[in-house]
Amino acid sequence: MNNTTDPTDHHSSEGVFQIFKPTFAYPVAACYILIAVVAAVGNSLVCYAILANRSLRNNPTNLFLFSLALSDLLTATLAMPFDIESIFLQFVWRHGKILCISFHTAFLITVPTSILTLLVIGVDRYKTLSDPLGRFRRAQFMTPEMAVIVIVIVWVYCIFWASLPRMGWPWLVKGRKVIYKGYCMVPYSKLYSTMNTFLNFVAPVIITCVFFIMIFRIARNHHNRSVFKFGVNGPPRQPSKDETRFYARNLKGAKTTAMFVVAFLICWQPYSYFSIVSNLYGGDHWKPYPVKLYMILLMLGYLNSALNPFLFAFRNKRFQATYVKLFKSTIRPGPSSTIRRRSTISLRTLSSEIPETESKAVRLQSIRRTRETPDAPRRHGSNSAQ
Repeated sequence: MNNTTDPTDHHSSEGVFQIFKPTFAYPVAACYILIAVVAAVGNSLVCYAILANRSLRNNPTNLFLFSLALSDLLTATLAMPFDIESIFLQFVWRHGKILCISFHTAFLITVPTSILTLLVIGVDRYKTLSDPLGRFRRAQFMTPEMAVIVIVIVWVYCIFWASLPRMGWPWLVKGRKVIYKGYCMVPYSKLYSTMNTFLNFVAPVIITCVFFIMIFRIARNHHNRSVFKFGVNGPPRQPSKDETRFYARNLKGAKTTAMFVVAFLICWQPYSYFSIVSNLYGGDHWKPYPVKLYMILLMLGYLNSALNPFLFAFRNKRFQATYVKLFKSTIRPGPSSTIRRRSTISLRTLSSEIPETESKAVRLQSIRRTRETPDAPRRHGSNSAQ
C-alpha cells in the first residue's frame, strides 16, 4: 500500500473492519484478481515468445517489449497479490517488516520501468523516422546490443531510485516505523513521494507524448507528399517502391507504439495526480482518507499491465506463430515439433526457430541491416524488415 494511504484516519471513524464493506470489497477484489491473472499469463507469453524466437530476439524493439512485459509480469506477481490481500484484510499487514519493504520496493521498480521503457521506444521511433537520410534505408540506429545497454540503464536507475529511502537519508523518510499500528506503511517523506510520482510517472509520459506528437507530424507530412527524395553524398533521388514501403511500415509501427502510450496515460495518470495531491494536501485535510478512491485508481493503473500484451504481441503474426508452435508441441510432442531449430542466413533475412508467416499487420520494428549474397539483387525487399 502506498504511504499516502493512511487507514488509521479511517479507523478512527469507522473502525478497522469497516474500511471496505462486502458490497465494495468483493467486486473490487474480483477485478483485481482478474487483472492479475490476465497480466501474469499474457506477459509470460510475451516473454516466452521473445525468448523462444531468435528472430524476435534480434529485433531491438522486441527487446524493449521484453523489458516492458517483464516489468508488468513482476508487477502482477510481486505487487498486486498484496493489494488484493489488503482488501480482504482491511489493510492489516501480517507478513513482517522485510516483506513490507520488499513489496513497496517492487512497486517502485516495476511500474516506473514500464513508462521509461515506453519513453525509450518513443525516442527510437522518432529518431528512425526523423532522419532525412536514413528513414528510407536500413540505418542501424538502434542495435540489439545498444538496446540491451539501454534496458540495463533503465532497470539500474529504477532500482537505485527505489533503494534511496533505504540509505538512511532523513529527508527521504519520516521517523515513523514501517509497520505502523498493524499496517504496512513505509514512511516515505512528502518530498520523496512527490518527486517519485513526478519524475517517474508524470514527466516521462509527458515527454513521450511530445515525441509521438512529433512522430504524427512526420506521418502527416508523409501523407501529404506523394514523392520522397533523398540522397547520400550526391543529388537527391526518388526512393524505390520497396524503400518507400519500408518507411511506411516503420511509420505504422510508430503509430502502433502510440497505443502503448495512450493506454498508459489513461490508466496511470489519474493515480499519479491523486498521489501528488494526497502527498501535498492530504493528511490532516482528509479525515477519513479516501481509501476506496485510492484502490480504484490503483486498480486502473494495474489494468495497464494486463492490456499491454493485447496491444501488440497478440496482434502480431510472428508472436502468433510462436504461440501456435508452442500449442502444437504441447498436444503433439515429438522431434518435429521442437521449437529450437538451427538458424541459417538466407538471401535477405535471418531465419527463425519458428517459421515466419508474412502478414500485412502492423509491426513494431527497429531498422536493422541485413546480409546479402554477392549474386543477390541489390534491393531491399519487404521481407528484409523482419
